Amino acid sequence: MKNTFLLLFLIIGCFTSVCAQEYHVELSITLKNYTGGFYKNQEIKLTSKTDGKIFKASTNKDGVASFKLPTDDVYTVYISNYSRKRDVIVPNIRGGSMKNTFSYAPDMVEIQKKFEMSANEKLELKTFITTLPDTLKLKSSQKAPPTVNKKFYARTSIQLKDLKNGPLTDEIITITGEKSNKSIQTITDYKGMALVYLPKGDTYSINFIYNKNYAKYTIDYSKASPVIKLRYSYIGTAQIKKRKEIEKLRLARLEEELKKEEEAFKSECDRLGLTLEECRKREIEELMEYNTDEENQVITKVMDRNNWKNKLVVCDLTGSMSPYSAELFIWYALNMSKEKDIQFTFFNDGDDMEDENKMIGETGGIYYSSAIGTDQLLNLSAKVAAAGSGGDVEENDVEAIIRASSAAQPFKNLILIADSDSPVRDMELLENVKHPIHVILCGFDGTVYTDYLNMAWKTKGSIHTIEEDITRIARMSEGQSIKIGDHNYRIMGGSFILID
Repeated sequence: MKNTFLLLFLIIGCFTSVCAQEYHVELSITLKNYTGGFYKNQEIKLTSKTDGKIFKASTNKDGVASFKLPTDDVYTVYISNYSRKRDVIVPNIRGGSMKNTFSYAPDMVEIQKKFEMSANEKLELKTFITTLPDTLKLKSSQKAPPTVNKKFYARTSIQLKDLKNGPLTDEIITITGEKSNKSIQTITDYKGMALVYLPKGDTYSINFIYNKNYAKYTIDYSKASPVIKLRYSYIGTAQIKKRKEIEKLRLARLEEELKKEEEAFKSECDRLGLTLEECRKREIEELMEYNTDEENQVITKVMDRNNWKNKLVVCDLTGSMSPYSAELFIWYALNMSKEKDIQFTFFNDGDDMEDENKMIGETGGIYYSSAIGTDQLLNLSAKVAAAGSGGDVEENDVEAIIRASSAAQPFKNLILIADSDSPVRDMELLENVKHPIHVILCGFDGTVYTDYLNMAWKTKGSIHTIEEDITRIARMSEGQSIKIGDHNYRIMGGSFILID
């Protein structure tokens, strides 16, 4: 009996802890003295960028320190005799090992201190920078070395690679100092290279036509003559323009289809002698009774897989979302007795507002309701759906989330039921959202709008399809990739990019 109890305990322990743990990787870091030998008995500290957890280890006689780290994270490296800032990216892999080598001089920290500028030298540099033009536009990828005040500059080369790891040519780069607000604009050559000379003592943002603040790099106040080499992967302006044109055509076709569906729906309502609201209610009731398409059961499947309590559900009721609203009501009818604290918000992207009048944050068409019976909820959803006029494909998801959060009673989980075919018009408002967003993708066909990935990632939320719950997105960092459906996506310059 005692052994049986122990076995039961181990099984339960597996379900509650071990089986729920993330995968780990064995990371070895070698500290090499580039004048010869290794650094032994040197402590290395790694700090997780996800939760701030600290991992420590000391090097052995061969200069090697070993760590066992959770995967899918980025760790900041601290070594007392190493002065540069370094991060180690641990991808989402099932076990395995990684190796890193740091090669540096034993007096690296002392040298850095030795070459620090004095207060007078810093003041002289700052005064000199004020004489520079606000924006210097270079005519070629290679800037000639400065002929005066050479000591104030750092030679900086920038190499750009495209998504296939080839050279990104003819890419315009604008480099702007945060303190000085002075900019240099250059362009990459056939090797994807650009050479500039940047004043020291500033943090510089790397900007592209479609991506501002893509990356940042700090150049210290130093009397040394640093040679800086920056390397970045980027989709490229030409590729972005191409994708925008393709997307423009797709959205135009989709808008035309939705317009025809809306006109046909209104004609049928007129034939039946019903108002739009009565017709929408009738449509949802029929879908609730007869729709058995498994593709439209994403809400039920996701809700059943996730034990979310005290929910605030924000649901898109535009376009072709009727089958999913019907499914939401079916799920609610079956679970109403245990969902007494659930709250709902429905939105239709501006009621009957003309597209040209839709302002970011002021589009409207947002309706909140606390937990009510299924009949009242059905009436409300029919009213919201009927009030929408179709219009463009973009939706005011973030505005709806913000308004819902403000109107709602205290809640624990914010769930967005989104149309995976529709882009989000107001992503710029996302910084005002204070809760993780759990995004349920309706109509998912293997491709995700990166708006929804960014929404989940930046709020530490999650993405949900009919087949999987993608919760690790909340822990991802710059440079990491994830596969969802048929495609891979990577965080580049602070946003998700479709890779293939």
